Amino acid sequence: MRYVLGIDIGSTRIAAAICRRAGQSWAEPQVVRVFESVLYVAPDETVQVGLDNLAAGVESSRMARRFLRRIGDEVPIQLGNQLYSPQALTAAAAGWVTDLVTEVEGVPPERVALTHPPGWGAYRRGLLRDALTDAGLPGTLLLPGPIAAAESHLVRERVEVGTTMVVCRLGGEHVDLAVLRRNPGTFEVIGHGESPCPQAGAAIDDLLAEHVGAEDRGSCLRAKEMLSMAPEVTIPVPGDLVRVTRPEFERLIRPLLSACLAPLSRYASVSTVLLAGGTARIPLVAALAAETLEARVMVDPDPGTAVCRGAALVARPPVEALPGSTALVPRVPSLPDHDVDDGFDAEPVPPRPPVVVTPLEPPKRRFVKGGRS
Repeated sequence: MRYVLGIDIGSTRIAAAICRRAGQSWAEPQVVRVFESVLYVAPDETVQVGLDNLAAGVESSRMARRFLRRIGDEVPIQLGNQLYSPQALTAAAAGWVTDLVTEVEGVPPERVALTHPPGWGAYRRGLLRDALTDAGLPGTLLLPGPIAAAESHLVRERVEVGTTMVVCRLGGEHVDLAVLRRNPGTFEVIGHGESPCPQAGAAIDDLLAEHVGAEDRGSCLRAKEMLSMAPEVTIPVPGDLVRVTRPEFERLIRPLLSACLAPLSRYASVSTVLLAGGTARIPLVAALAAETLEARVMVDPDPGTAVCRGAALVARPPVEALPGSTALVPRVPSLPDHDVDDGFDAEPVPPRPPVVVTPLEPPKRRFVKGGRS
């Protein structure tokens, strides 16, 4: 069956969703895989994604994390005795996920869309596009994460052309803010920024662990997720179980979340806020967002996967696209057509001392058993 694939590579999780072709229309996106955002490159350059897929006792020095947001940094990432560029590792992760989904579905996707932070300009996108081509994924659509979240929202509610909205994505280690405007064909990023306390999700886990005296941070992460729905949870600590209620949890994390959402006050003229990211599951987040900005606050039903589902929606071939076109959306005549080498990054690459490294190519043997070589 024909389908398209959307991939979101976050700092803590990698999620993938597909849209299947059903006759003359497309079905709603379906999340097919969620992994911990860990990339492992074995000595024979075999690639694996996610801790659950790794054998016990593998070398931690061969594991990479947070590689996507390192794109644009000239300093490479060392795994074992080899050096890789961040974009090569990102392309390897995207290729591994694509091959895994292909193996399950039986055929490759018609299109792949991969998300990236909203502040990226032509430089970073060009690096990633070249790496994806080298890794065997030419024509991959590159999509700002907030636009993907907004496209996912469109499945549930119409957004009128000309409407502006703020998308706030609260992930495990980054809080991204973007102002979007709805154009006839798609959304457009007209402003973006980051929160002054970027590690919202991880910081909440640490606060909860310190509060109850837990040594296992993973149990606190699970408790945080359960408290988004349950009135109370018990957390294992050495020799005991500690009970935590939702009101107690909210009192603990309120100062942190208030600081994370404070930048929303800059957008007083915007009437709608869309919350996405795993941390947005916490009910207090929506309440504080409404207090910070007097606007309508919407939360995706599954905020942790909103971005990958939106990417899958955008990956569907647009009706107006020419045969073979890899255009992200139908072209809007009033918007300029920027080439990869045009424009500039809002966040310039910091100066680095000269570094001579080799190799920087993607791992040569890649991805899942039976995948492309």
